Amino acid sequence: MARSAGRTRPVIKDVAKLAGVSAPTVSRYLNGTVNVTEDKRERIAKAIKELGYEPSIVARALSNREMDSVVVFAANPSAFSTSETNHGVEAAARKRRFLLNIVSLDESDMDSVKARVRMGLSIRPAGVIVYEYDRAGIAALPKDMPMVVVGGSFGDGEYQVINAERDGGRWMTMHLLDLGHRTVFHVGRPEGPTDNTRTNGWRDALKERGVTAPDPIIVPDDDLEESVKAGRTLGRRGDVTAIFAGNDETAIAVIRGLREVGRRVPADVSVVGFDDRNFGAMWNPALTSYTQNFLDMGERSFRMLFEQIQAKRAGDDAPPSQVEVVQGKPC
Repeated sequence: MARSAGRTRPVIKDVAKLAGVSAPTVSRYLNGTVNVTEDKRERIAKAIKELGYEPSIVARALSNREMDSVVVFAANPSAFSTSETNHGVEAAARKRRFLLNIVSLDESDMDSVKARVRMGLSIRPAGVIVYEYDRAGIAALPKDMPMVVVGGSFGDGEYQVINAERDGGRWMTMHLLDLGHRTVFHVGRPEGPTDNTRTNGWRDALKERGVTAPDPIIVPDDDLEESVKAGRTLGRRGDVTAIFAGNDETAIAVIRGLREVGRRVPADVSVVGFDDRNFGAMWNPALTSYTQNFLDMGERSFRMLFEQIQAKRAGDDAPPSQVEVVQGKPC
């Protein structure tokens, strides 16, 4: 095994010597900034495996003036959707030997948001991924910083990955209407600044079928007791036979409220949820819900970001702006 004398940890020169190429060629292979011929790629990959070489992220940062890392800015890091999307970003980043850093943001305090953004940029990331939140907080980002926006409304970013939440709300409402219900009631969450919402999808479906939408019941995030109360309120109305809940937790809480006032699910009232959380299958009856592919969203957002990083490092023009919509499926 070829290795420089006096060292136990292989370095890039050892890889280059064993592969029969120059050290700059190995560096280009690792960075992905310039095309390397397939023959050289195979020799370099074989040498890396044989030597057990691990690139030094610190050394590469010193040469590139930026780290082989990306920062995710997220306003609600504990949410199921955020956690699952992070897993997708991390999996895609790991394949490219990039590190992932997650910076949480508090939308209620924009001064702290801006400070946290500056903190995230202080580690000199190669690019950033911004989960939907008040865009005033990203004013501190350099104009040439590669960036991808996840979520939000169409057009919120030049590079954007969107979950088809509005389509999902429409599909779930249509499912209930197709079962023969005259209308569908809705217990949802606060909608926020985007128009790509489940509640808007519910409205779309009713409008498409010529049905006047009843007033939705909007409950605070994570306030399940309010969702139970909403179930009781709707359960006392004889005209309520179908309910679309904004997420699975809300759906189960609504079902509890319905049962407390003597309504049977699904015999008297059909209830569907959104997100397809694992616990939905343990509920009796099993909850009909809508699956969002958060992992795919995360993977796509990193791939989109990496294309920008490659172009910037190679001195090429940035890729054309693009918006990818990730469809889910009812289940």
